[in-house]
Amino acid sequence: MPDREFSGFDVEAIAEAVRQPPLGELRSTARTRRHRSVAMVATALVALAGVTAVPLASGPDRAHPVAPPEPSTRPDHSSDFTLTGPDSGVDVRREGCVLRFALTDDRGRSWSSGDRTRFQGTRCEANPAPTVGDLEFSVLSDRSYLVSDAGLPRLSTDYGRTWRDGNEAIVAVPTFPATARAVFCGFGCGALREPLAVEPSTGTVYRLTGPAPSWRPLFSLYPSTDGTIWTTYQMPGTSGATVARSADRGATWTTWEVGADASVVAVVGVDDREGYLLTEPSTAGGAMRLLRTADGGETWADTGADLPTQAHWDLTVGSDGSLLAITAGAGTEPNRLARLLVSRDDGRHFTVAREYGPVVGALSVAPGYAWLFGPDDGSTGEPDHLLVTTDATTWSRFTLAP
Repeated sequence: MPDREFSGFDVEAIAEAVRQPPLGELRSTARTRRHRSVAMVATALVALAGVTAVPLASGPDRAHPVAPPEPSTRPDHSSDFTLTGPDSGVDVRREGCVLRFALTDDRGRSWSSGDRTRFQGTRCEANPAPTVGDLEFSVLSDRSYLVSDAGLPRLSTDYGRTWRDGNEAIVAVPTFPATARAVFCGFGCGALREPLAVEPSTGTVYRLTGPAPSWRPLFSLYPSTDGTIWTTYQMPGTSGATVARSADRGATWTTWEVGADASVVAVVGVDDREGYLLTEPSTAGGAMRLLRTADGGETWADTGADLPTQAHWDLTVGSDGSLLAITAGAGTEPNRLARLLVSRDDGRHFTVAREYGPVVGALSVAPGYAWLFGPDDGSTGEPDHLLVTTDATTWSRFTLAP
């Protein structure tokens, strides 16, 4: 796998960027290629991050989402990493229908053994035509992991040592407890089919008893630092989406329906009022748009940012309130570099902060964090470390599991 590099945003340098494929194709590609997939569980109460499309209109009555089938062939081997804190993370190795979990709390200098912390997908193994959807997983925290074994949810709250039926183990509540952290996810959300929250001290996982904000499947969840939950719901491969925001820990939702002229890429929330929505055009020749709301999503305005239409975009809010984006730079594969872009003027302009390593088909941001994949060691074709930043200025190194 090539390395990712991030640097500032130079429109002329990346004007040759190609048209982004449909979301369904992107999701399939990202899940079937051998890669390091990085997600982040924030250290504050997480708001559900939604990605959506415009124009925005009043939303429909809420209904439970319907998840579409995943036709992509399941890879025999893959490696995914979830950053769970500034110094901690979980590595998940997939070998056919077996998942192995390893934990680090010292930025990757040492890792626990995955021999005893594993999951055997019995329903996955029984499928004569295995697909990506047969075995999906999400790391919810250091100790809590969710697996979908051919549609059956299984939950571990003891680092993967034991597993229970997720339908019985996940606690249903009308609102997430104040001490629980909503789980960030993006780009389809893995094994998550609904917003979840985790109690850090016990690993207890919570779901909401109320109806979902949309009939569409969950696409992303983003937490703002004040606890506001921003979510998006979208079918893969089609335009139109629902954006939903909750400022009361999931008790009630405000929704907006997205029109058919665009597809969601990402949505992020600064607080219960301010948010940003990144969309891609649904037809050739259209432009990507970054919209901003300052009234909790009641109205949205185009920031005017000149953004290249291309396949890879990740967006988050930095610790200093800046917007951080990861995308591909100039050039062609396999030499195209990944870039970290930063905006400090409410999304009107982006500049290149850093270029480092290859573009990887995986999330490279989380609430308050963005990262670049480090160069390969030459033996596996995969990155061996990350460079993590919270403000596009200071960086720390995180070593990936060998």
